[in-house]
Amino acid sequence: MGKGRIFGSIALLVCVVAAASWSGCGNSNDQGISFRSLGFFASGPPPNPPAGDAGRCASLTSDTQVPQIAPDGSLQGGFLGLQNNMNQGINLDHVDLLYSVNGSRLAIPNDVFAVTDRLGPASGQESSTSTIFQQILIVSPNIFKFLNDNRSRLPDLPFSMVVQATAVGTADSGDVFRTNRSTYEVNFVDGTCAPPTPGPTATPPIA
Repeated sequence: MGKGRIFGSIALLVCVVAAASWSGCGNSNDQGISFRSLGFFASGPPPNPPAGDAGRCASLTSDTQVPQIAPDGSLQGGFLGLQNNMNQGINLDHVDLLYSVNGSRLAIPNDVFAVTDRLGPASGQESSTSTIFQQILIVSPNIFKFLNDNRSRLPDLPFSMVVQATAVGTADSGDVFRTNRSTYEVNFVDGTCAPPTPGPTATPPIA
């Protein structure tokens, strides 16, 4: 075999190894192993076990956002559980939100909810916890307005909209991580929603 072929084979091997190493980097985060979304919850952090919050009812005629605003001005539910399983911290940046309405081809604009929090290393070597419950605006007033402006292109009420949330953060190494997607379902009605049924109690993950 000539020298040209030898060097060519070596160069090809180096490229293959480099590609394999890159695909294993943290910013791929396959299946949410390094930076994980635990789903949605109706309440915040322990000591009380948080109840699952897979979805809720909303009125297109009287509500303006999800979670809705309680009489005391607080938001009801919409806590996204996030967990860092690495030995380095993650600074949260935002949550990407994708929307789709069952039975409609209407392209609903994506949305972004900015967050500024930190998840400490899984080893517990700093005061910041590695698991948090971040409350987010799942459906913003702008998305509500878009839906109402396009009522003619949506199914008859009631109909459901599926929301897919993906959290994004930057690790101490500088790598950008994305969690697995968590799904939330909003059931839209024309009148007033019935009182929500509490979801099952979830056991908080060990920080």
